[in-house]
Amino acid sequence: MKTLTRVLKQVRLEVEPTPQEESRVRSLSKSLLSKTRAAAALHPETRGVLLGGSLAKGTWLPQNVDIDIYVKIDPSTTEERFEQVGLEVGRTATRGHARGKKYAQHPYTEAIVDGVRVNVVPCFDVRKGEWKSAADRSPYHVSLIRRLPAKVKAEVKVLKRFMKAAGVYGAEIEIRGFSGYAAEVLVYKHGSFERVLKSFATIKPQDPKKLFVLPDPVDKKRDLGIAVSGEKLGVMVMASREFLRHPEAAQFEPMNRKKRSGLADDVVALTFSHPPLSEDTLWGEIRKTMKHVVRHLEVSGFHVARAMGASDNARKSAILLLPEFRELPHLEQRIGPTVDRSRDVSAFISSNRKEANLLWVDDDARVRLVRRRKYIRVTDLLEHLMAGEAGSFGASKDLESSLKKTGRVLQGPGLRKAAAASPWLESGINELLTNAF
Repeated sequence: MKTLTRVLKQVRLEVEPTPQEESRVRSLSKSLLSKTRAAAALHPETRGVLLGGSLAKGTWLPQNVDIDIYVKIDPSTTEERFEQVGLEVGRTATRGHARGKKYAQHPYTEAIVDGVRVNVVPCFDVRKGEWKSAADRSPYHVSLIRRLPAKVKAEVKVLKRFMKAAGVYGAEIEIRGFSGYAAEVLVYKHGSFERVLKSFATIKPQDPKKLFVLPDPVDKKRDLGIAVSGEKLGVMVMASREFLRHPEAAQFEPMNRKKRSGLADDVVALTFSHPPLSEDTLWGEIRKTMKHVVRHLEVSGFHVARAMGASDNARKSAILLLPEFRELPHLEQRIGPTVDRSRDVSAFISSNRKEANLLWVDDDARVRLVRRRKYIRVTDLLEHLMAGEAGSFGASKDLESSLKKTGRVLQGPGLRKAAAASPWLESGINELLTNAF
């Protein structure tokens, strides 16, 4: 038996739930559906309740299942009332269990019931193509994937297992990987796990501006690939090539990637505390702020090899940076235009004369200057940014006050001490310094 065939035969057995697990999950979902229907019946705006997600489609993985329940609401309902009804139904249906409010386009209820994550999500009861909210497509997604043959659904499970092991599964903004539905559509499109991997291994740009495009079969105008970061796409491509070259069952287990501990002292962290925010909002703001911090460092000559966010997803977060240099030379050279460009030369001299320590024309007929850098250590520049208006370097409104009041720049022993006391920070640093493949 070929190695690839043997490995996939083994994995296909592992991705199927046991009869006991199947029975437990089905029983729990039946009970929750009954409670949700009873709660929905108290509101005249509701049009029905249905089971969604991978459980309804038959593509869920053992020991890793969520129960997604969708509450259909009359499309004539106002946005405010839509959100209110959705949350009230969710709270009533999950009463007595740990729960909270989560946010997508609209808020919804998330609860933990008997160890299983349960999401009660409102959606408008609309015809195909008449979407009013992102969740409106979900019932149609269920209908599409549920019709797939059992063999094809098994291929979906294998792909999800592979993506999880590679660290590219999950559409949350913290991860920016492949959603469960994206994995399902990939198998729907290509027919099998192996053909999906071959499509990544031989990937070619499908659009002049985008390497990866995955239209939603339910809504061709919607690109499922837009939520996948270049990083996660790249890791998937590399993992696919490696598996097709050397198929091993170990590639369906979390990768044992090697951390580059010799770089630990080069990491700079900007840590801060903040009020609780929804995870989607928090990670969106962390990434936005991180991009602006990196831009300011780059403009000042501190090229950043890698940057990453870290958070406890509650009240503490950090921006982690791996700059190419911790210190820069005292002098910086700037090269201006050639002398034949009169206006450009005048503008260059005018904008730099005050800071220039020396101005001259070199043998290439270009105007040049050297000036002393204001900041030669990356930590000093970050401290300066923190001392000023955080919003002036692009910090989001939600984080601006937090950065100014609680922002700390850490490196070396100070960062090691902080990481030792904060598992989320240590985990973020490890991720920053770990090979992707």
